[in-house]
Amino acid sequence: MLHQHDIDILNCIYKNSRMASDCIKQVEEKCDDGEFRNYIHRQQEHYEATCKELKTEIENSGAQVEQIPKMETAMAHMGISMKSFVDDSRNNLAKMMYNGTNMGIIDIAETVNHSHNAGDETLKKAERLLSREEQYADGLKKFL
Repeated sequence: MLHQHDIDILNCIYKNSRMASDCIKQVEEKCDDGEFRNYIHRQQEHYEATCKELKTEIENSGAQVEQIPKMETAMAHMGISMKSFVDDSRNNLAKMMYNGTNMGIIDIAETVNHSHNAGDETLKKAERLLSREEQYADGLKKFL
């Protein structure tokens, strides 16, 4: 049985992965650099697989999968549209991706740090994703 802190962490990771996947799809449409598009597409596939895995795990525990508030999703998509309308260069798209990745890192780290009763397996899962996020951020630097 999962503790509420485990569910909180898993839902945080789920929501961040869902937002990342959705935003990457939008950025991908605006990208004309093949190398950069392939790089973020691989990220998007990872986030999508993470969402699927976590959704199953959360539901199997008897808990509810938390969805991203529609306003939050709309604001993210509007921000991408506005920033890329002015400048759709690879550099600017990479900067948006880098900033989004760092926002996810912060959100997950905060949730983990405030979830003192989470189990070791959940914490390991969060650490793996945080490590992957940091690798993604580092990989984006070459596109800036």
